[in-house]
Amino acid sequence: MKPSALFEEQGYALKFGVFSPAEIETMRHAVTNQFEVDGAKGMTKQVMKTSAKFAQGDLLSKEHLMTILLDDRIISMAKDLLQSADLVYFGDSTYQVGTGARGFHRDATDRDFGTGLDYEDGYNILRMGIYLQDHKNFSGGLKIKVGSHKNASGKSIFLDTDAGDVAAWSLKTLHSGNAVRLKGLKGFSIDNSSIENRVPAFLKQDQQKQRMSLFMTFGVKGKFVDHYIRNYMLKRDDVKANLRASPYADEARNLCQKKGVELIEPLQW
Repeated sequence: MKPSALFEEQGYALKFGVFSPAEIETMRHAVTNQFEVDGAKGMTKQVMKTSAKFAQGDLLSKEHLMTILLDDRIISMAKDLLQSADLVYFGDSTYQVGTGARGFHRDATDRDFGTGLDYEDGYNILRMGIYLQDHKNFSGGLKIKVGSHKNASGKSIFLDTDAGDVAAWSLKTLHSGNAVRLKGLKGFSIDNSSIENRVPAFLKQDQQKQRMSLFMTFGVKGKFVDHYIRNYMLKRDDVKANLRASPYADEARNLCQKKGVELIEPLQW
């Protein structure tokens, strides 16, 4: 089955070995450097009740990270999965350092399954995640519910990402980050986040190293992207604040043009 067909059927895709070990180490240094830059600007924040930290502003506005967002391999994978050469980017991306919150959820505008525009045929927005450490054998990775973009739920599985792999999922797919793996039961998923958060340390498989991750969202221009921008991004004060914290240099705009990705700036709507 073609990757795009598998993505359409299961609601997620995983591509192995996209980046080399050397490239992953370079990315980790880039994240560290960017976090220092953003911290000096007062743009870093702590996620409440977690060890996770993030910075305001999207990846395209980050001098150390914009080339990762628009890496040819990322763009090619997004176009393949969405089956379109007309990719759009609309300021929805971020990076995170540390371990954040857990709990299955959808990222789409319409969060209640089967209700709203997002559940019409042809939905074409995806999110991609680059995890800069091993989550195949260690905690901290992503779980998804297979086929939940087309169903109320689905079987819960770990996405066994190693450093260098790239994961992608429909915004409609139920997923939960920062997953806990149990010692001796590597594939056993705890779907209740309250229980997962209370797993004692002696039962938990540690993380390999400090968790660093990058997330980016792409779509195909049309009603679903319009719906996401108008009824999600521009309806939330925190998202609008993040957009205001994302000024684009000429280098960023030129890079989008060079890569064949149309840049949509929601605050100009």
